[in-house]
Order: sequence, then C-alpha cells, then structure tokens
Amino acid sequence: MNTRNLILIHALILFILWGLALTTNGVGGGGDSLTHYFISELAWTQPFYFFDQWGKPFFTLFSSPWSQAGFVGIKLFNTLCGVLASLFTCLTARELKKDWFFSIPLIAFIAPAFFTYLFSGLTEPFAALVSIVSVWLCLRGKVNTGFLLAGFLPFCRSEAQVFLVFFFLFGMLNGHWKKLPLLFIGYLAYSILGGFFHDNFLWVFDSPYDSQGSVYGKGVWYHYLARLGVMLGVPGVALAGLGFIQFFRRWFWLKDINWKTEPWLVHGPFTALLCAHSLVWALGIYGSAGLERTLMTAFPFLWIIMLDGLLLLRDLSAMIRKSWSPALPLLILVLQITYVLTNPSSKYYWQTNLFLNPENKFLKEEVGPYIKEHYPDVTTFVMDKPYMAVALDVNFKNPEQRQAWYIYNKAEEVDSASTLWLYDGYYVRTQYSITLEQIRSENKLEEIKSWDGPSDWNFVLFKKRASSAPTP
Repeated sequence: MNTRNLILIHALILFILWGLALTTNGVGGGGDSLTHYFISELAWTQPFYFFDQWGKPFFTLFSSPWSQAGFVGIKLFNTLCGVLASLFTCLTARELKKDWFFSIPLIAFIAPAFFTYLFSGLTEPFAALVSIVSVWLCLRGKVNTGFLLAGFLPFCRSEAQVFLVFFFLFGMLNGHWKKLPLLFIGYLAYSILGGFFHDNFLWVFDSPYDSQGSVYGKGVWYHYLARLGVMLGVPGVALAGLGFIQFFRRWFWLKDINWKTEPWLVHGPFTALLCAHSLVWALGIYGSAGLERTLMTAFPFLWIIMLDGLLLLRDLSAMIRKSWSPALPLLILVLQITYVLTNPSSKYYWQTNLFLNPENKFLKEEVGPYIKEHYPDVTTFVMDKPYMAVALDVNFKNPEQRQAWYIYNKAEEVDSASTLWLYDGYYVRTQYSITLEQIRSENKLEEIKSWDGPSDWNFVLFKKRASSAPTP
C-alpha cells in the first residue's frame, strides 16, 4: 500500500474521531487530563506554565494553541496525535521491511482502551507520536533530526527519558558518534529558557514526583502486565506474545533481522517502559498511581510487535497450505473484534472517557449552578477536584482563581469575602489527610451547603468564619 492510501485511511479515522470529540462531553483520564488542559490553556497568559515540569513543557508548547478553544480543542489535538502515531507506525514498519504494515491502524484502533484515551488532555498520545516519529526519522537516515526530536521526549513524559538510552545505543552501534550530543539539546534548551522563570538553570532535573513514596501506595509487580490484558484484550495480548516469539525467531533462527536497529528502536523502548512502570509501582515510589494509560507512550512500538505476531500466524498458516496464509491472522482479528464488542471493559472505557462520569455530571448540573447563582462575586475557590473548576468556569491552575486545600492550616490568612471552600470526598482526604469530620469539629470554616453526590461522593461548600478574619 502506498503512502497516499495510508494517509487517506488515517484521514477517515481522524474524521470519525473528531466527530466523536465534538459530540461527546467526557474529559477522559480523570483529574490529570483536566489539569494538563488547564496548564496548556493558561500558558498563553502566564508563560511560566510553558516550563511547568509536571505539565510536560513540550506537550504544553504544542497543545496550547488548541486549548484556547476549550477542552474540546485539546481533545481534537490528542485525537490528531493518536491518528498520526498510527500513521507513522505504519511508515516505520515499512522502513523495517515488514509485510502487512497497513494493518497497524486496525491493530491500534480495535483495542478497547487506546482510542478512548485520546478524548482527553493527557500527554501520552503526544509522547507516543514524538517517540515513533523520532524512530522513523532515524530509520529514514535523518538521524540528526531524529536525535534532536528524541531529545525533547523527557519534556513529553518524564519516563520517556529511558528511551534516550536506546537512541544512544542505536547511535553508537551505527557509527553516529558525532550526533549523540543532539540527544541532550532538549535538556539544554529547556534548562536555559526555563531557568529565567524558575531562577534555577538546573530546574529540568527537579522531579515533580516524590522519589521516596506515593500517596497511592504500591502494588504487585505484574500489575501492568495484567492491565495490558484489559487494554488490549485477550487476543491482543496473544498477538503481542506471538510478536516477541517472532522477534526471537527472526533474530536467532531466520537471522534476517538487523540487530543494530530494530531491537533498540522498537523492542527495547517498549520493554524498558513496561519494566520501569512495574518497578516504581511495586516499590511505591515517584508518586506512581499504577495508571495503565502511562504505557500508551510506548504503544506504537507495541503495535509493531503485535504486527510481528500477525506475521507469525501468517507463516504458520502457510506451513499448512500456502493459500491459507491469511487464515490464522484473520481468525485472531475476528476474535479481537468479537472480544471488543462483547467484553464489559470496552463499555467501561467508552463510558468513562467519552462521557462525563456521574460525579462530574452532578457537579456540572447541581453544584456549579448553585454556586454561580448564589455567589456570583466570589473570585477564588479552594478546591482539589479539577472538574469543579470546569463547573465554575475557572482555571484550576490559576492561583488567582483557585487554591489547594493544603492552605487549610492557614485558613485565618485567607480573605473570607472573596473565597469559598469546596470539599470533595476523595481528593482532599487522600492528598492532605483532611477529613470532613475534622473540618466540622475544628470550626475554622462555616458550612454553607452539602450535597450527597452519586457513587458515595459528597461535596460540601464552606466559607471562613467571620470570627477568624485576619486583623489589620
């Protein structure tokens, strides 16, 4: 299949996804999705946020124009990134001389999870695109550009730093010694530019995550392997396993693989990311929450591995009868489609990422309208559930509009006339260990109204007691 037809196929997919983005109201990915959007939207008026380490500066740079159109804008951006990631994975597979490279979009978009996470403000789709384009450029012989782009991966996703090791090995094995410094241009550029905002030119090495622990705890070492079974579906995981078998078959038996390229630019990055996330979750460090979506950065590499699985099935079918070569690949694709259409996890991803969940819908329809009607002059809110900001038409990351509940211990310093406090039953308790019972017993705040939301969520509106107002 030629490039023109590949582009047409992906243009059709993009048209469908953009239609869904424009007609659904979900914010996919929970609070992180919204927070990345708020940072991206705010960066145009407060440029410091172009250099916010948690927000992923390279992502913010490219997503911010889209975010000015509202949350739907960043959904359009991320769906574009996801479709382009599939397109460049096709082109990369073709550079690796793989048959059936045109089946990549089918592998990518019939999995239960991937396409639904595109309807969000998450950084993983953009990181996946930058990763695969960097590899494609290297395979095309444009190593300078590929290394230069790869150097910005740490500013798309923090864990993507591990990919630089494999680009470095690829460069050494293929005689690109003089080009290796390009892998560090991203660090240099952001160190200098962001240093003027942070008053610290080493700010790029300050992790936004706690290396010593995580408020989310820890879990079993095989957690991410298990989640792949949900994200891909059982037939998809089988394809991935067969893909690794095909990889070793080609390397050690058929000996038709270029050991200086594919192992380091495809299998290495995916395996390293999977192992890295499994390790930090098992140890409970770097703020890991065990989120499955963090694997999406390496999904383009996984799609190539799954393509190898299809090709192994083709070869096995051909061993029986040459004319039957498509039989097993078609069978597993039919099984995958059947799985996606019938498995409850597919419905869960669809409902969770494309549509508002019950508590966010409750905030939009009940809590937000009440506050805007009864307190139209309030300019600042203390809150920690990001969708509350959407319901109130404020930017969650703008300190003039929102403060976090960590200031509760200094409540007496907060202006009572212009500030309302919104307690939710999860974020405040989890992140700051502040309970509703504690607030009510300490009497720093006066309760205005409470709501019993769906799914055991409770929302409570407070204001500061007049007696605790600061003295002049």
